[in-house]
Formats: sequence, C-alpha cells, structure tokens
Amino acid sequence: MAETETPPRSIAAVPAWLWLSLLTIFLWGAWGLQSKIIAERISPWMNQVLFSLGLLPPVVWMLFSKNLRTAVSLPKGGAYAFVTGVLGGTGNIAFIASMGMGGKAAIVVPFVGLAPLVTVIMARAVLKEKITRAQVAGLALALIAIYLLSI
Repeated sequence: MAETETPPRSIAAVPAWLWLSLLTIFLWGAWGLQSKIIAERISPWMNQVLFSLGLLPPVVWMLFSKNLRTAVSLPKGGAYAFVTGVLGGTGNIAFIASMGMGGKAAIVVPFVGLAPLVTVIMARAVLKEKITRAQVAGLALALIAIYLLSI
C-alpha cells in the first residue's frame, strides 16, 4: 500500500454517535408508521397518555444509570428538560391528530421531519450559531424533498 493510501476502515471504526443516530432513524421511522396505525384507533390525547406510560420502561432503566445525576446545573437543566417534554408532548398530540384527520404517513412523517429547519433557524437567532452555505443548501434540498414526497 502506498503511503498516500488510507487503510480501509472497519465497522468498529464507525463513531458511536453515528450508530446511535442510525438506531434513532430506525426507531423513529417505526414510530412514524405506528403513529398512523394508532391514529385510526384512539384519540391523540389517549395516545399521549399511553405514550407517556410507554416511557416508563426506559425511565426505570435510566434510574439505575451512573450518569443520571451528572450535570453542570441540575435545576436549570431539569427545567429545560421539562419544557422539552411539554413541547414534544404537545407536538406529538398535533402529529397524531394530523394523521387522524386524513394525513398519510408517507407525507406527514417526512413533512414533520422538517422540524430541524426550525431548530437551525432558532439556533441562529437564539444561540447565535452560524449557518454555512452548505447548511442553507441542505435546508433548500430538504424543502424540495418534502415537496417531491407530497406529490
């Protein structure tokens, strides 16, 4: 092998964050399909109650984690986590309601998947993060992709 060639990377060399991101994509993809099935059977409000109960197994598992109480500021972080739960729960109710009101999973799930657009814009406004040209192009392509999925 020449000095300029890089050796092939093994699967083990893939960063942990990437594996976890791929797992998230799979789990949330299955969650999106499940949401459509749910919307045809129970109300969005009952779904949110049962969804919250479904969080109990991971919560019990996390209670035994040594990392549970590691934080820079537990009170402030806890308050932000609570607000995140309120926003996520309310968004979940709206999501299930949109499915129950005739939204097709193949359109609604990718469409609400544009939520990161809001995050990027708010991160720029609130956190003063910079947005690169590549990120702007990515946002534009995401909008185009959602349009194409909806036709």
